[in-house]
Amino acid sequence: MITSAFAIVVLQILATTTIVSGASVMHTSILEYGDIKYLVSKNVVGTINIDSTSITRRSNSSSSLNIQTHENPEIASLVPSRHKGQHSVWEMAIPITIIALDLNTVSNNNISSEWLKATITSMLSADDVFGPFFLETVLFGVFGKIQQSPTIFEDGVKVLGSLGVKDHSILRVDDSIPSGPYFLQSGSIYQAMRLYPDPYGAFMYGVMQSEDGFARPHTELIPVPSRLYTNSSLPLSSKRIAVKDIIDLRNLPTSASSKAYAQYHGSSKSTAEAIQHLISLGAVIIGKTKTTQFANGETARDWIDFQCPFNPRADGYLDPAGSSTGSAVAVAGYDWVDFAVGTDSCGSIIWPAALQGVFGLRPTLGVSELEGVMPYSSVMDTMGFFARDIQNFQLLQEVWYDKKGQRRQKPSRIIVPSGVLDSLPSDKQSVMAKFIEDAKISTGIPLAEIDINELWKSSGLAPRDISYTEYLHSTVAHIQIHESYINENTFYNKYKQKFGRYPYINPMVMHKWEIQRQNISMGDYQEALQRMAVFKGFLRSHVFNGGAVMMLPAGSGEATYRDELIAPESIDVYLQSFGFDNTFYSILGGLPSVVVPVGQRPITSKVTKETVWEPISMMIVGQAGTEAQIIDFVRKVLTKSGRPMGVLVGEKAF
Repeated sequence: MITSAFAIVVLQILATTTIVSGASVMHTSILEYGDIKYLVSKNVVGTINIDSTSITRRSNSSSSLNIQTHENPEIASLVPSRHKGQHSVWEMAIPITIIALDLNTVSNNNISSEWLKATITSMLSADDVFGPFFLETVLFGVFGKIQQSPTIFEDGVKVLGSLGVKDHSILRVDDSIPSGPYFLQSGSIYQAMRLYPDPYGAFMYGVMQSEDGFARPHTELIPVPSRLYTNSSLPLSSKRIAVKDIIDLRNLPTSASSKAYAQYHGSSKSTAEAIQHLISLGAVIIGKTKTTQFANGETARDWIDFQCPFNPRADGYLDPAGSSTGSAVAVAGYDWVDFAVGTDSCGSIIWPAALQGVFGLRPTLGVSELEGVMPYSSVMDTMGFFARDIQNFQLLQEVWYDKKGQRRQKPSRIIVPSGVLDSLPSDKQSVMAKFIEDAKISTGIPLAEIDINELWKSSGLAPRDISYTEYLHSTVAHIQIHESYINENTFYNKYKQKFGRYPYINPMVMHKWEIQRQNISMGDYQEALQRMAVFKGFLRSHVFNGGAVMMLPAGSGEATYRDELIAPESIDVYLQSFGFDNTFYSILGGLPSVVVPVGQRPITSKVTKETVWEPISMMIVGQAGTEAQIIDFVRKVLTKSGRPMGVLVGEKAF
């Protein structure tokens, strides 16, 4: 039977939730063990009846904790004196470990000492939520066809003792409850969630997932569930994913980095279809990440309602880029985040992936399910993601996107636009040139440098005296400014109708609106769409024909800092997409683009005056529907050239 340890373990309640405007209310307790904080989730996975020594699985996973609202003197007397007087609310919650037993783990009605040691050691090494304090009390759950309660002999008991187990009991469960860490309170078993700080400011807030949608615990810390709560039959089981805050999660507002938009939007009635698909594949959504306002082009200095996240690389003050800023920062900064979802209309995944030194995918236009996503541009919007290693990167691409329209053609030639590396610093040039050469040698695919402008002039698609960069100088800018203005101005006016006043809009967004009002007519917009169609056809028939993949620099030439001012004559090129950028092959062609971290270089920090390391990234663009082939191409290059298969978190990518 379970001993009195259950009656004497007392945890300090550090906080309880309060009502958050526009968000689902969640009753939770934040508990502390040393330097690690935990959140007792609202998810009741089962109840325990000590008299009958059985565990019953709860069918209603949304049941909430019954938080005491007064101080219990009997409980307070058990609390160490150093904690007394700090908080007025106390709750008994017992950390426990549940280990599921079935016929495969029980031999001759005996639980072997070898199996016990291997199982618990594996649980400790596989999970960042599970810790030694959960092992003080272990419940072995028997289910399935085991008719007789198995036995742990003396050698097994000694093993448990050596691992810190003080009490254990064997109970029958009526359904499989996953092995892992839990909290037991008043006969109910709750999931344990570890709370992580967000020092880089990547997240708007953390979320907790349930069958009814999502809720926001009232804490700036980010809750993550145990990786041991898995369903191994699902491809993304135990994978933690952060989501950009222009994407709807049921019961939570979408802000798009605007307090007014969150107020106007209110709680989402449903979860975006693409995110619901991730959940059906076993993924766990852990939080919403920050974005530039309405996913527009902004520098870190332009953020007003919320602070721009900090780039984890180098000295922590390099430009993080946008608009999927928080998603890239979360992946580059935290090993407890596996993936982060972003959107890309005009390089919003490509740029942050490059400057944070992580893998990023802007998929083929049209393969993303965009229901439940704030619209930006109907002809440019895509939903992609970030990851730290090529194996996970490949996994998510394979299982998430619809296979319809995907090509099976493997790359047949590698192309590099002539002179594309020339403007870069010499150390970046050498790192990228080495990666290009490694690609050629590792794959055996022929490499050619091509003159895009000569191909353009000989194509007959445009006047011979106009270069393709001149022809396209305003194309991306006119499309994205016009379409985003229509969407944003609609909100602006509807907010006024609803609340009787206009909402606050960031200055850079207002500047963009002014460009639209003064300079872009409907005729200009339609002309831009026509030029986009012409260039898309040119890329398909003259550049990427025959299965070519194009290798290009990604990110900026010199390192840029978050506090730098952009010269007035350059700001619209940089933020509004005038001119021609390497990302435009993908954007205008509707083509997949994969960002690959290929190295890093030492630079002198303008902040610390010390040597720090700036990431170096490249992007690989291919035919529509070939993202899987491009990623496989990258994996082959990394493997055969002996390069790292992933990047680190924090200051240095490698």
